[in-house]
Amino acid sequence: MELRNYKDKEEMSRIVTKYVASLVNNKTRSNQVFTLALSGGTSPVRFYELLAKESLDWSLVKILLVDERKVDPSHIDSNAGMVHNALTSKIDIPAENIIFPDTSIKKPAECAEEYEKRIKEELNGFQAKIDLIALGIGPDGHTGSLFPDEAFDPEDQRLIVSTKAPEPFKIADRITMTMNFINQGKIRIFVIAGEGKQDMIQRTMSGDKSIPAGFVKSPCLVFTDSTT
Repeated sequence: MELRNYKDKEEMSRIVTKYVASLVNNKTRSNQVFTLALSGGTSPVRFYELLAKESLDWSLVKILLVDERKVDPSHIDSNAGMVHNALTSKIDIPAENIIFPDTSIKKPAECAEEYEKRIKEELNGFQAKIDLIALGIGPDGHTGSLFPDEAFDPEDQRLIVSTKAPEPFKIADRITMTMNFINQGKIRIFVIAGEGKQDMIQRTMSGDKSIPAGFVKSPCLVFTDSTT
């Protein structure tokens, strides 16, 4: 892993945006599809807003969610809603290129199964790996909605699973990419802003297997601001 630290969230977001936009352009200019998996949280919001301003061929970009809370997209805590407000509502992207879980499905496990099926269909049975996966780190070392509890299985061969967030997280039911699926992606990045995360960043970069984030493999860039 490689750490890249910047003076503030704005500078970090701008650098991440240029990095991702360059990867997208490098692939789409040869008429190839770029697949991008995004996370929720507050750290990447500015990055998504800036990415929406980039001149990209969005017809050749497919956007997925790393994880989602089991809520309606209109809910304030919905990752899909956040990504919509910050990015997808501001760009000219075909609706079929936005590949999000259907949280209207009643049971979380069935929601996860449906999302995995759709991803396999969209990615040709997963013959192609996701080009870039943007991750965050929680205060307990979780990434995506993979939490440090007995249910976490880093070797789970499924693509998507349902999980339960522990207290004090407000929304318990989650749908998330598995660690195995995350690590099959071509490139992973962490986008981390705000105070109180330095310890988890260090533990993640050292490969601390007591936290899910410690299982994330290289190539991986860790973008942070000076407040972390």
